[in-house]
Amino acid sequence: MRGVQCASCPRPTAAALPLVDISRTRCATVALLLTTISALRAQEEGLAGRLREVRITTNDVFAATDERLLTQVVNALHWQTRREVVAREIWLRRGDHVDARLAAELERNLRGLGLFSDVTVRLVATGQPGEVDLEVITRDRLTLNVGAGGSYVGGVSGFRTSLGEGNLLGRGDRLVASFAENSEGEYRGSVAFTDLHVLDSWHTATVRASRTDEGDSAGLDVRRPFKHLADPRGYGVSIAQDDTEADYYRGGESVAEVPYRRSALLADMAWAAGSRDARRFLGVAFAAEQVDHAIARGPLAASIHVPGDTWSVFFGPTASWQWVTGYRKVEGLDTLDYVQDLTLGPSVGMTLGARWRDEDGLAGALQPEAGLAVAFASEPLADVFTNLGARGGVRGDDADAVGWNASVFARAFALATELQTFAASCTFDAVEETQDLPRELTLGEDNGLRGYKARLFAGTRRVRTNLEHRFDTGLELATLRFGLIAFTDTGWVGTGSDLGRPWTSAGVGLRIGSKPLLGDGVMRIDVAKPFDDIVDQSDGLKVSVTIGQVFTFGGNASGLGVR
Repeated sequence: MRGVQCASCPRPTAAALPLVDISRTRCATVALLLTTISALRAQEEGLAGRLREVRITTNDVFAATDERLLTQVVNALHWQTRREVVAREIWLRRGDHVDARLAAELERNLRGLGLFSDVTVRLVATGQPGEVDLEVITRDRLTLNVGAGGSYVGGVSGFRTSLGEGNLLGRGDRLVASFAENSEGEYRGSVAFTDLHVLDSWHTATVRASRTDEGDSAGLDVRRPFKHLADPRGYGVSIAQDDTEADYYRGGESVAEVPYRRSALLADMAWAAGSRDARRFLGVAFAAEQVDHAIARGPLAASIHVPGDTWSVFFGPTASWQWVTGYRKVEGLDTLDYVQDLTLGPSVGMTLGARWRDEDGLAGALQPEAGLAVAFASEPLADVFTNLGARGGVRGDDADAVGWNASVFARAFALATELQTFAASCTFDAVEETQDLPRELTLGEDNGLRGYKARLFAGTRRVRTNLEHRFDTGLELATLRFGLIAFTDTGWVGTGSDLGRPWTSAGVGLRIGSKPLLGDGVMRIDVAKPFDDIVDQSDGLKVSVTIGQVFTFGGNASGLGVR
């Protein structure tokens, strides 16, 4: 079933059951059946009491009784999730008071791990007054990543090979190695390992190493996230050293590059309080960076201001608030048949601190730095979801803003029918930097303007709009679900207050999803026709093949499949 479900219900309510064509003589029987189901569902939702025990059932990707060759091969290539992996995510203990809202929260958390194609969490009556059991049932998704593939996005072709496992030994750990290269000579070989539960705790750690055309990189991140809506604290620390470069584009081609090495130590901690529906977070953030720059190269290298080697230290308090007005379990919004969790309500976050910046050849300076983010997700009409927000940051020096960024976004989705979704997105971005390396924003097929070459346009201001009609065909072949899409994209890029002219395209596409094989991932194949002529650029049809929607309820895609 597609559409919206009650967030606390692991199954559709009786009122949401599909219509059935029946004769009049059977109407009374069906009506009685629906009434009975509704009553049982209401009784289950009303369950609450002291927790007696937790019953966990984990299932393989496909049922053992499924004798199809594909299902047998998939199960043979997959480590089934261990019960203790699920158990570590459960914060509830025997004797705790539990209700349907806590069961729904746990279900959302488990689904967010990315290990499962289906998750059901519910309370079960024990027959004893004031006591309930918690039943958790999961079905795995295929987490093996083996193969090779190609992409063609905005005139840039590339290939990628990968070998990895996202549920190593059934413990929820991830190990992946990959290599990718594109027609512009950019390549990246990397290996990364993520431990979901370090030493059987709620800490998560990721270690990575990579070699690219720009240099070598390595990093370690250890984090203890907020695990549930009453968790009192979260913190993390990361260290990284990256050899990379800043690229500047004109007409889709790199015209200047500045190689640099960045070494960084980042740490943060926050404490939370308040109810599950109104949370407040107070914390501190620390960052220390050393950035060593090389000489700019390329045809326009002389136009790029390259600062001296710089080190800086930032410290400051953080504060945020989140008010939850509701949760929704939705199918068909950004996926095909995979359940997507939406959190509705407003949120505000801010950072206020100071950065000591010391650049070679210049005197050190203490610079105030502030950041602000606001967002509001809502369901203003039935089956219509909106997500609005703005965020930005500024760094000052002697009462002048020497670096700042801002972004404003608005997205709306309407589940028009069981098979159709209308989606719209509009985003404005702006950046300025006068001390560190100059920053630019690019626009092309790789970040949402289909039909035009990747990174074709560049500037310091950018507006992007996308309109899509997403249609689920309802067809399924070997667990693959197929969807169709019609779209139109428009973008502007400029400098300062001048955004220039609009660039527009339209096209159609195919979407392929599979809960057991891809989870919440969607493969997209788009064919777009640009409406505007570009010097030295073909105005014919452009084809894109990659993973991920151009935009989702949670944000816009960037750099799809070209690096």
